[in-house]
This record gives sequence, C-alpha cells and structure tokens, in this order.
Amino acid sequence: MMDNNRMLTNRLLNVHLEVVRDGSVTGAAAILGYTVSAVSEQVNRLEVEAGSALFEKVGRGVRPTAAGLLLAEHAERILGAVAEAESALADLRAGRTGRLRVVSFHSAGESLLPPAIARFRTTHPDVAVSPIVDETDGALRRLRAGEVELVVVVEPFGLGDEPRDDLLRVHLSDDEYRVLLPREHPLAGRRLVDLPALATSDWIVTAGPADYVRETTVTTCRRAGFSPRIVAEADEFAVTQGYVAAGLGVAFVPLLALGAVRDHVVVRRLRTPPEARHIWVATRPAVAAEPAVDSMITALRQAARAALRP
Repeated sequence: MMDNNRMLTNRLLNVHLEVVRDGSVTGAAAILGYTVSAVSEQVNRLEVEAGSALFEKVGRGVRPTAAGLLLAEHAERILGAVAEAESALADLRAGRTGRLRVVSFHSAGESLLPPAIARFRTTHPDVAVSPIVDETDGALRRLRAGEVELVVVVEPFGLGDEPRDDLLRVHLSDDEYRVLLPREHPLAGRRLVDLPALATSDWIVTAGPADYVRETTVTTCRRAGFSPRIVAEADEFAVTQGYVAAGLGVAFVPLLALGAVRDHVVVRRLRTPPEARHIWVATRPAVAAEPAVDSMITALRQAARAALRP
C-alpha cells in the first residue's frame, strides 16, 4: 500500500511511460535525455513508491508487469490531462480563451459596448464576452466582489482628479450635454442656445436609477437664474426624446445617449453647457494585465473616440 507521504510525480510517471513504450531503460534514457543510471534509479524509486515490481527483464530489455501496465495506463491519462491543463492556462494567460464580463450603464451599453466587443472579437474570437447593464454603484460593487472584470461607469470626477483607491481606472471620455428642442420651438433655428432664453420653457428630465441628469438639469438652470418647470420625467433617454418630439418640453441629453434622433426633435449646443458626464472604465489591479482585459479597454477607448467625434 502506498504511503501517504509519497508522491507519484509527473517526472516519475513520464520516465515509467517511456520505459514501457521503448521496452528498454537505455532507449528511454536516450529519448528523455537522461543517463541510463538516472532512469534506472527513478524506475527503482517508482517501484518502491508503488510497493510492487513494475518491470521484469527480458533479454536486453524489460517488460512491464501487470502493475507496470496498470500504472502506464494511468500515467498516460494523468500526463495528458496535465498537458491539457498547461495548454488551457497558457491560452487563458494569452487571452485566447476564457470569458470577460463587462458592466456598463444603459447608454454606454447601447453606444460603446457593441463596437468595442466587435473590435475585441477580431483579435480574441474564442473569448466569451458577457455584457451586463447596471448603474455606477451596482457596477462597482460587482467589480469589487470579483463578479466581473470591467465596468464602464459615470463618475463625478474628471481626468486628473481620480481617487487613489483599490481600483485601476482609465478615462474614456467627457460626454457633453446637448439641449433637445421640439422642431416648432422658437429657438430651434439657432445653432447655439443661451440657457436663460429657455427659462419660460417646460422641461423634461431623465431620472431612472441614476438621478444625475435630473440633478444636472435643476442645478444648471438655477445657475442660469431660473428654476426649470418640470412637466414630465422619463426613466430612459429614448422616452425623453419622445416627450420632446411630442412638443411637451425641452431636455438635456448627453451625446452618448442620443442614438437616433427622432423626427420633430432638433439637437443644439448650449453657450454655457452643464458639466460633461465623466465616463471611465475600471478594473481590479489583479486582472488589469490580463491580455483580454487590456484589449477590451483599448477597444472601449477607440469606441468612445469614434462615438464622440464631432
């Protein structure tokens, strides 16, 4: 019976398998690049480990016993499995296989993730990408809990003001706001709109799980000298556009959230716009150097530049 303190190492199993295949200690030594005495020593050690004779002499060679054949069958499976595991780990380290879980807020999931994933798949076709939608707080919780590898989030700080904490962040873009006006609005013909001129207009705000657009609307209008008269709230930017298209009011919408602009809606710049949304991609330092993570960050930066190109 094998002692629990003993171990059948990969090296011993490999030596045993080569001796069985060649039928000769000398031949196995030549194949493995060992000396004959080294192979003989390891065969003797393996027999002690196994507690049974593994070979018998036949002429100038050796022949496996029943125990030797049994061990060879297991050695072949074990060494094959080890080789597969090493190959799989090498593929994973190189970013050739595996999975990548990416969380983004809704408008980034609509505008940034699709082109980024498409670009990523050209170089990592066998890495499964799982896109997930969540707002900033939920996304960061998932990231810190190890449930995902990357998150695309809106943060309250711009480039150069990021905190020194447990995450690695890469700035993607500053997503500027535009004002949406019904086509029949008196200011719709202007290329640049002064915010105080909208003081008497009705306003639509996008609230939803993250209330930053509603807060931005109220704060920016008050700084311009008036409180916006909010007549409707929407939980998505597409719904906000619907209200504007129907002529119910005007609204602030960030560029990434515009998507297709509806008929009867015009998009105009503001002379004094609200502070842009600061969009970041974040990951954990432990996974930041993985090729798949690094490639997806690069793809997201390229998608952000394309999406926000003037």
